[in-house]
Amino acid sequence: MKSIVSLTGRAALLALLLAGATGCDLLDQQSPQDFNPDDVFSSPTRVDKAAAGMYDALQDGSFLGSFALIYSDVRSDDLDLAGGFQTVSTSNMPSSDGAALGAWAGGYRSMYMANYIIRELTKRNGAGISAESYNQYIGEAKFIRALCHFTLVNLFAQPYNYTGDGSHLGVPIQLEAPDGTEAYLPEQQKSRATVKQVYDQVILDLTEAIAGLPEEQGQGNLNVARATKDAARGLLSRVYLYKGDYVNAARYAGEIISSGRHQLNTSAYGDFKVPAGGEPTFTSESIFFIAMSQNDNPNTNAAIGQFYAPGSGLTVTPYAKALPGPVNATTGLPTTTGSTAVNTDRRRSELLVFRLSKWATRKYTGELASGQAGGSNRGAWIPIVRYPEILLNQAEALVKQSSGMPTDTVALHYLNMVRDRSKPLNAPHYRLSSFSSKEAFIDAILTERRFELAFEGHRLYDLFRNGRNVPAHGTTTPVPELRWKDPKSIFPIPASELQRNPNLVQNEGY
Repeated sequence: MKSIVSLTGRAALLALLLAGATGCDLLDQQSPQDFNPDDVFSSPTRVDKAAAGMYDALQDGSFLGSFALIYSDVRSDDLDLAGGFQTVSTSNMPSSDGAALGAWAGGYRSMYMANYIIRELTKRNGAGISAESYNQYIGEAKFIRALCHFTLVNLFAQPYNYTGDGSHLGVPIQLEAPDGTEAYLPEQQKSRATVKQVYDQVILDLTEAIAGLPEEQGQGNLNVARATKDAARGLLSRVYLYKGDYVNAARYAGEIISSGRHQLNTSAYGDFKVPAGGEPTFTSESIFFIAMSQNDNPNTNAAIGQFYAPGSGLTVTPYAKALPGPVNATTGLPTTTGSTAVNTDRRRSELLVFRLSKWATRKYTGELASGQAGGSNRGAWIPIVRYPEILLNQAEALVKQSSGMPTDTVALHYLNMVRDRSKPLNAPHYRLSSFSSKEAFIDAILTERRFELAFEGHRLYDLFRNGRNVPAHGTTTPVPELRWKDPKSIFPIPASELQRNPNLVQNEGY
């Protein structure tokens, strides 16, 4: 595993804890044998550093540290055929594919530390820390465990609405951190839970996390790097949206909006701007990101900025074509000349870069001294929950609750809040009369989600949870349509895991 460099000055002892966490099965991780856990939980300061270590575990490049977002986006209609991800991009993965194994391993590896913290603090009756700190750390652990389970079930199982009640197979639910011989016990050969069961566990963890988490984690970037109540509320609103429970999706999004703690920046680029030689400066628009730095990331080759590097990484021409703005009359492709604020979406002019005849996103780049896009930012933070998503979650949930054409202007207001800061100046402001039907209103929200949340791992799931196919796309090499409910639209259970655990069942078609 990668070397560990502290986000908040965690001790070398914790680095040994994380670096030594290997196991006989990917659902199980043995505790390291070269240190005494009593030392890790011997003081409030050390317990806090151990809790911070849960976030370092989230940096796993095969999972949420990079690839989990990429695996969603390269299968969507926003990217060209992705070199290095061809079997994923074309949904042509064998069960032995390394991408499937890496995601499965990374997911359960990432949640191990959260389960370990829960186990040790519970076993030690709080390890001498205050009740407030104990509840916070348990809340942070449950938030991380929920995030991992939810990401895994999206990768390896069909959407909730694949069956009417979510009764199709999901992923194993892991709530333990077995050590030593415990990892070999029969009860650790877990079967796949149903999608409903996974969602129920995710919802339970997030609901309990909200009770223990603080509203704020401190000043500056720390408030974005560690989970807060709003981080859990935001993820919970997404879970309910994916489940089709629009009342609760609106409820939790609404709690964030009404709090007044968050507001949109003047530019969609604000959440991602990294000045030359500097670090990101997050604002209230940023709710939860996985922290990285130039020296503390999945490693150079696995960092998300490496894959989205302008000129040499993943190309986003289909997305660039979808955004409003001028195109070449001959090729139909976006043009870099003649762009003005009048007819160009600011997310094209500010968040895209054209280099070496390729379009790339600036969400994971640094800036040159001139302010222009630089190259790969290995220290790019991973966006998990941002305020624009919360506004769009609320808008979508409110519209979908209506029995006919919505007349409530609240959803319209939130849609316009996100759209108006970036839309071309000559594009009209949305009014209820802009939409001929409820479906047209939903289409506008989904379009805005595509534009605003691009390359953050949302697009594929937004299509599938709405029963929509991924359209054929690709600039030079065509990528065929991917239909929702297609057996190959989800990852296979890794062949090696099926061999280790006879209780696992393979996905259809593999």
